[in-house]
Amino acid sequence: MIQKPAQTSVPISELLANRWSPRVYDPTHRLSQDQIARLQEAARWAPSGNNNQPWRFAFLTRESALFQEISQKALTGFNQSWAPKASLYVVALADQKRPDGNDFKQHDSYFNNALATGQIVYEAEAMGLKAHYMGGVIHDEILRLLEVEDAWVTCVITVGMQGDLTGVTQELAQRESAERTRKALPDIIIRSE
Repeated sequence: MIQKPAQTSVPISELLANRWSPRVYDPTHRLSQDQIARLQEAARWAPSGNNNQPWRFAFLTRESALFQEISQKALTGFNQSWAPKASLYVVALADQKRPDGNDFKQHDSYFNNALATGQIVYEAEAMGLKAHYMGGVIHDEILRLLEVEDAWVTCVITVGMQGDLTGVTQELAQRESAERTRKALPDIIIRSE
């Protein structure tokens, strides 16, 4: 298993430091219903503005027909080669309507949705699993497959047990082994007084 802890300027929690987004999953691994329920509860208890909770999720195991359809019809580019080996897809949907029926501003709904998806990712890490956000998906096709309206697809998250590099392409092995990088703090902090 590849480990790539973040090289930080000051210590941060191990959970945060050790989280990274692999693309190589164990294709034989299956999540239990209890593990899936933990991920669902993590999302449910995310903070949200005015407690609106403008999110919905589809948790699709590799054995499900919808997982297979998304793999075949709704992934783009490089994602088609590695994502179907994950144990689970979590399709994250941001509501377009507020509970009172008024429209959400897209950025408000996306922001809240990001908090919930982040909790899924970190709960997976706490469980010894790995997760990877994918934006390279065909949004309209996913909505059609899920038969959902009044929502935006924010991402699909793959979840599973990290696999080894045996038998993967050279390109994928290089991506998995590449050093993690981030912008320097002065590049992202505009004030700290």
